[in-house]
Amino acid sequence: MTTVRLAFMRRRGDAVGLGCVLALVTVIALGETGAVGTGGCLLIAAAIVAGAALGGPRSCRLQADDTGLTLVRLLVRRGYGWPEIRGLAMEFDEEAETGAHRVTLRLRLAEPRGRHWGPFLGRLPLTGDDRPRGTEPRALAELFALFGRRGLPVDRPEFADAVLAAHGLPPLPDQPAPRVPTGPVPAPGQAYADAPGIEDERRHLDAQRRIATASPRLRREFLLRRAAMCDRVALRGGDADPEQVAGAVVTAHRLAEHDRVTADDDPRGYVRQQYRAWCGVTA
Repeated sequence: MTTVRLAFMRRRGDAVGLGCVLALVTVIALGETGAVGTGGCLLIAAAIVAGAALGGPRSCRLQADDTGLTLVRLLVRRGYGWPEIRGLAMEFDEEAETGAHRVTLRLRLAEPRGRHWGPFLGRLPLTGDDRPRGTEPRALAELFALFGRRGLPVDRPEFADAVLAAHGLPPLPDQPAPRVPTGPVPAPGQAYADAPGIEDERRHLDAQRRIATASPRLRREFLLRRAAMCDRVALRGGDADPEQVAGAVVTAHRLAEHDRVTADDDPRGYVRQQYRAWCGVTA
């Protein structure tokens, strides 16, 4: 068994939140008994929160064996078989308040599909151009190496290779994105047989845009339904309007990019394939 200790990436906010809950319960209990005054209660609460943040359990590790991965966080174990795992997702963003760059790492699972969906592994600060700072712990390199040995893709292999090189480890093997569609592409009439009206779908997507783009769970559904709607709009005009066709192709590529596949040969066919499969799941 291979174990990668990820305690360095555990969010301190988890422990702070737990400490706040414990502090609140303690303050209520002491307040009801009247054994301690208001000032004393506040001091005790502050000590509990500080103790949870600094001294609370920070065990967080990833264990790999022949069957899959087991994530252990705060002594709670959660297993994922290798067939469930599709790779390591890396989401790059900036903190809203400070503007500091960071990367969030998650497992990417087979279902639901998507770039950023899966259990949280950790979050790390980056340079202003989204590169490693050069001080990343060896555990991060071991994490990348684990995925490389299993032949599982990492979102930004050049980032992973820089971390691996800093710790004297070999780079990741080449992992080309799978080309799709790999199966039969349904005809438009078959793919969109259960689709709502185009205008109804447009109103639904406009209303859900803010929620869907902020939620990893809903993001892929939003991209899929929008790509399907644009495809249907172009088809309704017989693909005679270049602007509508271009919109269908662009939204199809966004879906393929989110799914980490290459659909250059037939991006709209990929949308029809995936929409038909999605309708079968949601029916």
